[in-house]
Amino acid sequence: MKTLRFLVPAVVLLTTLSGSVMACSAHDDNWTGSDKAAHFGVSMAVGIGTSRLSDDTWTAFGLALVPGVAKELYDATRDCNRFSWKDMAWNAAGAYVGVRTGNWLLGPSGVSYRMAF
Repeated sequence: MKTLRFLVPAVVLLTTLSGSVMACSAHDDNWTGSDKAAHFGVSMAVGIGTSRLSDDTWTAFGLALVPGVAKELYDATRDCNRFSWKDMAWNAAGAYVGVRTGNWLLGPSGVSYRMAF
């Protein structure tokens, strides 16, 4: 009976520890994950905004990447998470499209897309 008294807590402890290890060990980060569209969309919106802050495309692009880099650095400090270069690739793509779209839609004199029509 004494053995059973020590065996049950040991089994419960090992089961709990193995469950937490399994929860953290598999990190699904594929190129088409469910969060990639959010990374692209938010970076695109920020890119459109930063295109108004600077006339230099590279400066606007760099500014548009700041929130994405901050998010990935934050993720790197969280348990069961890490810095994702795939997320950063989607952030960069969204920032580029956003800055270019902002430059096209909102030129130096305001809304410029109407000039094409």
